Amino acid sequence: MIHTSLSFLTQQINEYLKLRTDDLNTERIFLTSVATENGIVIPPSSLGLSLINIEEERHFKDQKTTVLNENGVTEQMNPEIKLNLFILISANFQDTLNDDTTDDYVEGLKQLSYVISFFQSKNVFTPDNSPEMSEEDPDLRKLVVELYSYSFEQLYNFWSVVGTKYLPSVLYRVRLIRFQEKSIKSTALPIEKIGINSHGANHG
Repeated sequence: MIHTSLSFLTQQINEYLKLRTDDLNTERIFLTSVATENGIVIPPSSLGLSLINIEEERHFKDQKTTVLNENGVTEQMNPEIKLNLFILISANFQDTLNDDTTDDYVEGLKQLSYVISFFQSKNVFTPDNSPEMSEEDPDLRKLVVELYSYSFEQLYNFWSVVGTKYLPSVLYRVRLIRFQEKSIKSTALPIEKIGINSHGANHG
């Protein structure tokens, strides 16, 4: 579910960037980690979409443990888990290609601006407004993408942990990734009638 959600969003951003840049053949954003011990792994002159944190959505936590299936049988299973994903979109444009303006710092900022514009215009994804969503994963029902601000201290700590120099980047929270493993704990026929004994005890 996590990988299909992020693959879907990466594909959606890519399609938008191709239209904005009038270049339908170039992939401009990749689902990848930011860096490894050997350095940055985002392809040069590209954006990288990276998962940096996962949290449980507790505000909308579902406590329901029983459901009625299509056969009228009550099934008991653990409540579904709702997750929020934190994704970092980074621009790896470092002027390593001489005399190539598509690799300079300003171009990286432009590509990041396109991403922000994309999510500003469309931040809720459902199978109705994005049919590709069901093709990617039939269990994906809704993704809500929100810009997320973090402090300079958090920014410094993150890039220190990554172990590479700072890249221009923007952080988003993707809300309500739902997990429900169809593992049934028990079943029971529903109670359809309640009998009440209205006769009192006989007194001799």
